[in-house]
Amino acid sequence: MKSEKAKEYITHATCTAQEYAERFGGRELVVSRWDVSTAIELAEQDAEMRMQTKAHKIILDMMTGIFHGNMPQKIADEFIQKLTDDENN
Repeated sequence: MKSEKAKEYITHATCTAQEYAERFGGRELVVSRWDVSTAIELAEQDAEMRMQTKAHKIILDMMTGIFHGNMPQKIADEFIQKLTDDENN
């Protein structure tokens, strides 16, 4: 999971099903930490794919007529990789 805020929230906001039942009467749906983490991972993947698609389109629009073939996509991929590397450092 890339989001430290989400990870921290899950860690501090979760409780066992028994604790939940005692606090809230057990009338609500209980979602596991794993389910929440999985949902966040999927949302992060979707966001990355949207960013990649946008970057490809922007670079393609900018480079149309200058480069041929899949050069704009390679440039966009390299740009995204550098953004990702900067995030992780």
